[in-house]
Amino acid sequence: MREGRAGHEHSDRRDFNAVFEEHYDAVYRYARRRVGPDQADDVASEAFAVAWQRRARLPPGQELPWLYACARRIGLAHMRTAQRQGLIAASLGRETGAHHHDDADQFIDRAGALAALARLTEVERELVMLVTWEGLDCRQAAKVIGCTHVTARGRLHRARRKLTAYMKEDAPAPARVRVLKEAPWTT
Repeated sequence: MREGRAGHEHSDRRDFNAVFEEHYDAVYRYARRRVGPDQADDVASEAFAVAWQRRARLPPGQELPWLYACARRIGLAHMRTAQRQGLIAASLGRETGAHHHDDADQFIDRAGALAALARLTEVERELVMLVTWEGLDCRQAAKVIGCTHVTARGRLHRARRKLTAYMKEDAPAPARVRVLKEAPWTT
């Protein structure tokens, strides 16, 4: 966060409001892709509430990766809660979750990509999403997941190779044209 005069609440608020205005949409989109539209606003809001409480610790110029890391932890907690609730609902015999329908081709492509992404480890998946969807560079993504940038770069490289291989495995085989032999004409 920007350097304000120590002890000036007005300056802190102004600086924090600038950070909020600059990064809220990105943090919301990040949360939406991870926990869905129903919980994204809660996750983003909680991340900024934590950022306000810890505003003195926000690294100047690196607020977004810090906010992503915070939203990641909050999102994981939300997913664990949802998973527990889903298990409880399933044990009670209720059906949970809504099914969204896309166009058939988009649905198949998306399902294949998500299935391949799901086969990666949690850290690999997070790195791919941070770099690909969130637009962070490898150094920023490394800060979010808590490792060195060299480690993140190696993990990202391996994750991309795995993802490519998984998507090739899951790709539908080309349609085979069945050639019928012509039967001899008989009467």
